[in-house]
Amino acid sequence: ILSKAMLTLIEKTKEIMFIKDNKFRYVALSQGFADMSGVEDPKTLLGKNDFDVYEDFELAQRYRKDDEELLRGKKDLIDYLEPLREEEGKARYGSTSKLVIKDDDGNAIGIFGMIKDVTKDFMIRQHYQQELKFLFNLPEEAYASVFVDIDSWRIVEQRRQVVDKSMMHEVHTIKDLTKIALLSIVDSECPAAEFYRNFSKEYLEEIYVKGQSSLSFEYQRKMTDESIHWVRNDIHFLVDTESGHRCIMLSAFDIDEKKKEESKLIESATLDKMTKVLNRETTMKKIRKVLINEPEEIHALFMLDVDNFKMLNDTKGHQAGDEFLIELAQILKTCFRDSDIVGRIGGDEFFILMKSLPDVSIAEIKAQSVLDSVKELTASYDSIPLSVSIGVSLYPYSGNNINDLYLSADTALYQAKNAGKNQYLFDKYDES
Repeated sequence: ILSKAMLTLIEKTKEIMFIKDNKFRYVALSQGFADMSGVEDPKTLLGKNDFDVYEDFELAQRYRKDDEELLRGKKDLIDYLEPLREEEGKARYGSTSKLVIKDDDGNAIGIFGMIKDVTKDFMIRQHYQQELKFLFNLPEEAYASVFVDIDSWRIVEQRRQVVDKSMMHEVHTIKDLTKIALLSIVDSECPAAEFYRNFSKEYLEEIYVKGQSSLSFEYQRKMTDESIHWVRNDIHFLVDTESGHRCIMLSAFDIDEKKKEESKLIESATLDKMTKVLNRETTMKKIRKVLINEPEEIHALFMLDVDNFKMLNDTKGHQAGDEFLIELAQILKTCFRDSDIVGRIGGDEFFILMKSLPDVSIAEIKAQSVLDSVKELTASYDSIPLSVSIGVSLYPYSGNNINDLYLSADTALYQAKNAGKNQYLFDKYDES
């Protein structure tokens, strides 16, 4: 079967090659074949058949069937795609060519085979076919998909459909794609907006070269009917198996219901159920975080208590008391910045951490504005002398941790109550 030239070729080549006799036993094989089979020395496989070499019985049986058909006079196998032995639990595929070796009388005396590992190319092709299938058969939760050829820089194809009575805008060019995305994304600072701002051939090629095969963003987007929905963008990088061009598939999914459920869970865990400001646990946790992360800044802790609140409950009932606290909480949220921390710590008491003050006088101005705003609220309760008292402590002068600030603000509040209520007092502090 073997000529000296053939033996030398198989011994020296880095390719996957083998020769079997007409009893299907290996009589020569390359180091590449041994590596593929999971053994170090090719010689250990000599004289063995596929059932000896492979633990996977079905795989060995498939190889044997191919060999039997070859020797029965069937056509040679050329570039035949077939599975290889798995590696670390991952599927592998080879492009196999097998030729019958004949003696001078034309009798089949063996089989020469050569295998090219095409796992990567096969998986790329499979991925490409799956993406195309997705494009033309959108699942019911998908708003749209757009197939972009990066190399030719054009939209090859797109699909859209109505989801929950809403639809995304149609695009015809990449310029339309990015422009409409940026106009539709609610939060202009979110990662999705940044992606579309940078959207260019060079930007996508850079991501592709780094080996990143996919991206995903969740964000709120304005639809064609002006409604706002939570959307997830999935971006997959792939290669066109016909042209070899690098491409991306951008898909948009409806996740509005999911995000609303998540918001409810977060809200129930962090907000006071009645007033919808932060609950005590979350308030304290957020204040501690600020003090740790921003130790060089000046912060003011406001401790606020409603004057004569018990009188309101006794006179008009607890429902009236609850309604007053709800309105008070809204006033506090309006008076302070979104970045400040507003929370109910129990009963009719509220905490507010006013962050990063440029000057202590700002806290005094804010305390007075709270008193003025509450006065407007209590005007409708003329039969009850409702008001608020406020104690204020300053970080780092009144203390450098939440416990010290709490104690200082509580002391100042107590003094404000004793001094006649409806006023604010600062804890004594030394700015030096």
